[in-house]
Amino acid sequence: MRVLITGGAGYIGSILVKNLLDSGHAVRILDRFWFGAQPIANVVDHPNLNVIVGDVRNREDLGKAIKDMDAVIHLAAIVGDPACAVHDPSGVYETNLVAPVRLAEVAREHDVRRFVFASTCSVYGANDTEILSETSTASPITVYGRTKLEAEKQILLFASEGFSACVLRLATVYGMSPRMRFDLAVNYLTMKAVKEKRITILGGNQWRPFVHTSDAARAFQLAVEAPSDGIAGEVFNVGADEENYRIKEIAEPIKRLVPDVEIVSAREIEDSRSYHVSFDKIHRVLGFATTKRVEDGVLEIRDAVQSKAIGNPDDPIYYNHRISEGGA
Repeated sequence: MRVLITGGAGYIGSILVKNLLDSGHAVRILDRFWFGAQPIANVVDHPNLNVIVGDVRNREDLGKAIKDMDAVIHLAAIVGDPACAVHDPSGVYETNLVAPVRLAEVAREHDVRRFVFASTCSVYGANDTEILSETSTASPITVYGRTKLEAEKQILLFASEGFSACVLRLATVYGMSPRMRFDLAVNYLTMKAVKEKRITILGGNQWRPFVHTSDAARAFQLAVEAPSDGIAGEVFNVGADEENYRIKEIAEPIKRLVPDVEIVSAREIEDSRSYHVSFDKIHRVLGFATTKRVEDGVLEIRDAVQSKAIGNPDDPIYYNHRISEGGA
């Protein structure tokens, strides 16, 4: 297949691009490269890779990128609640809602057969009274969640017999990537444990599902390769039932794997988002199963920080909300 990946140099995109190339697909990247081109340095010379430096908000860039494509995986966004909070609201709206809907429209006009949209389990908001499936009520409480949910709804309206659009709602991602991030719970807490021997857990009782970068990338590949009748018009949560944790439980593998770390609880500072999610549908329909657990992520991040393989983990490039504009 010929696959366009927007945000292909991002946290998940940089892994997904290599996976698709290794599987024999032709890949085109559309990315602003706000975090640099280093994440795709290992594949940039691949004969089946085409790179377009451009902006998903620009219709002309979309037209160039979509030409002759069979499928689109739309990852590009201002990603995460903190990053959205520091941006101008109109910019978040344009990037996370208007741009993906416009891309889906352009893709359908160009006879693209498959459209996979990256969304988030943050759309579930604050609901810890039930285990949430794709049919549960979504009640996002942040700008990030609200724009993603509205984009989902509008994109799925385009789904038709010749245009198989689907949505993947990602659990909170963790783990290593060529475009590393330390503004995610597992990554940040592990890095702080290694560097400072002390971590602070905010609140702790709220539920959150997690998924490793490699598993998240594999879910997108499954969605783009699956028979169209299995994914058309569908929403899939991406993660594993056993990877639902209360935030305070994330400290347990960190304490076990990073010697002499002190765990501090700040119960007076509670993150109101809380959602315990079911991942039965993606396992049943796409045969998806995770291969990594949180402790695997803790181990690889611990080793990378200790060996200085990453460089300075406090560099703003590892934090979406510290960059003046976001990226995937």
